[in-house]
Amino acid sequence: MTKFERIQAAIRGEAVDRVPYSLWYHFRLNPPAGETLANAELEFYAKYDPDLLKVMHDIPYEMPIGMASIHSIEDWAKLPVLPPDKGNFGEQLAALRIIQRRKGDDAPMVDTVFNVFAYAQKISQQQLLNHLRQDPDAVRVGLERIAQSLAGYAKNLVEEGVGVYLAVAGASADLATPEEYARYFLPLDEMVLDAAQGASVNVLHIHGENIYFDLLLPLASKAHVLSWSNRITAPSIPEARLKYTGCIMAGVDEVNIKSLTVEQVKQQVRETIEQTRGRGIIVAPGCAVPTDTPPELLLAIRDGVLEAGGASA
Repeated sequence: MTKFERIQAAIRGEAVDRVPYSLWYHFRLNPPAGETLANAELEFYAKYDPDLLKVMHDIPYEMPIGMASIHSIEDWAKLPVLPPDKGNFGEQLAALRIIQRRKGDDAPMVDTVFNVFAYAQKISQQQLLNHLRQDPDAVRVGLERIAQSLAGYAKNLVEEGVGVYLAVAGASADLATPEEYARYFLPLDEMVLDAAQGASVNVLHIHGENIYFDLLLPLASKAHVLSWSNRITAPSIPEARLKYTGCIMAGVDEVNIKSLTVEQVKQQVRETIEQTRGRGIIVAPGCAVPTDTPPELLLAIRDGVLEAGGASA
């Protein structure tokens, strides 16, 4: 099987020649996009050879000239809808084109798209929920413009042959209430995933601990793959399988990986494959691994998969 064929078979829940895998981390680059990012991603890809190439997107969300961040509730209305192919979005698209041209195989690519909650928290210096609880109508104006910007970018990704890895923050008891996420953010995340329809692979990643897994299941139906940190937050993979029958991307503890041995990483890979019988699974960390993770631990993910072989009949 080629990488594309292997990922597509996993998405359909079919037998594979071997279970596919992926992994990723933040490169901490300056500048974080364009050819600099492309070169870093290609070097990473050549070393770890994942079946699904998840590209990092560490460029900040662009703010209006003269406004470095949101300080007041009134500032939310000042946010524009960003052009999907200019500025920082354009820089990221340029990196993706370079990677596509030079990676040399048919491995599918997804670009990280942080959701509206994540960007809004960052640009408001973590004041999003405080502002939203004071004046939801005023804040929603800005949130909707962020969503329109991300949806436009997602549509451009699909046109470039790249899928979306939508990293959903806020769907966690540590942050918003379930009612707040469902009312203010779920429709906006749905808007972004709707714009990405037509890609060969879209991933929904539920970020954080104490996640609202059940609340996100309708949104997961709009993606091909569902990702979460199963080693640090419920549900476990067997528990998730009772509720979600689609393709899962999970299995390796990204939070504690640096304290594990090579054999312990391989054991997590084996457990993941056994729990799924090797079907409908992409073995991967639950989220980005620390950038300084020793290479031998990352290579253990690949080696564990290769030693395990294909799916059960």
